[in-house]
Amino acid sequence: MPGTKRVTAMRGILGGAVLVGAAVAAFVLTGEPEPTRAQGPGVQWEELSIEHALDRARAEGKRVLVKFDAEWCSYCRTLDEEVLSTREGGALTRDLIAVRFDFDAEENRPLVERYVVLGLPTTLVLTPDGTQVGRIMGYEDRATWVAELEQAAVAEDPVPALRAAQEGAPGDPEAALRLGEALLVRGSPDEGEALLERVTWMAVDRDGEADEAAAEALFLLGRYHHRVRRDPNTSRHLWRELAARFPRSDWAGGAWWWYAKAEAELGRHEVGLEALRGRAAAHPENVVAVSQWGEYVATHELDPERAAALEALQRVLPAASEHDRPELEELAGRLAD
Repeated sequence: MPGTKRVTAMRGILGGAVLVGAAVAAFVLTGEPEPTRAQGPGVQWEELSIEHALDRARAEGKRVLVKFDAEWCSYCRTLDEEVLSTREGGALTRDLIAVRFDFDAEENRPLVERYVVLGLPTTLVLTPDGTQVGRIMGYEDRATWVAELEQAAVAEDPVPALRAAQEGAPGDPEAALRLGEALLVRGSPDEGEALLERVTWMAVDRDGEADEAAAEALFLLGRYHHRVRRDPNTSRHLWRELAARFPRSDWAGGAWWWYAKAEAELGRHEVGLEALRGRAAAHPENVVAVSQWGEYVATHELDPERAAALEALQRVLPAASEHDRPELEELAGRLAD
């Protein structure tokens, strides 16, 4: 996610910006002739529930690949284009039962909560008994994602080793963070949340800069309460704490957007606007800060702010990455309307 490491979608940078989207189509075998080399067979998605996919996995001695995505998620599309729709993607998943679910579809909400989907795209690998042995959140590049999937396809349950590492070094914030995250997303959210909260107070380095483990723990807790538990009143405090305590952390940029989003969900649009506008004013050359302000203005139709936000966005557009520029140009068009 500029500023949030593993959540890499631009919409994730803008805060996951707007969780609105239509259903993502499921692809199934059609019995038609094999596609050309240019098309590639890609992953053979099955129209199955999780339970039926696990039944198939048990019967066939396979594992299950589960992908959560959304239509608005640009990095979900990039993952599809660069890996999953290609011949390489088909080969990687040949021995897996592959299913995919739209994050935004209300009927999939129990799955989002069950598997604690914190960011998109999220890709899981499950053993036939349902144990989650692999999780890839986000999409950085083809080689990294492929390597992570290859590892997950043969991995064992990571929790016992993570627990042993944490118990062997109880004062190590990184060990506690990794165990807390694994427990949070693998069926023990209460224990995971408690451990992550502990991490947030475990360490600050000698120069007074925040320990990255503490900042990441706050980010995970914020995502958990905001996206999974749908509790903006709790999450806004976590986002504000992350932004205030750890402003130089890699995780701080996204916290500003999510804080404003939580305030908006509570009906306090002006509070969220003030936070984002103030940050953009303090960092006028920061593409993320300015784009978050502009996205918030456009999303909530805050007309008195449009001209100023558009002017600031146009100033930073030349500094945007090639991947992000199309979405920022689209945002500029929305602000100009």
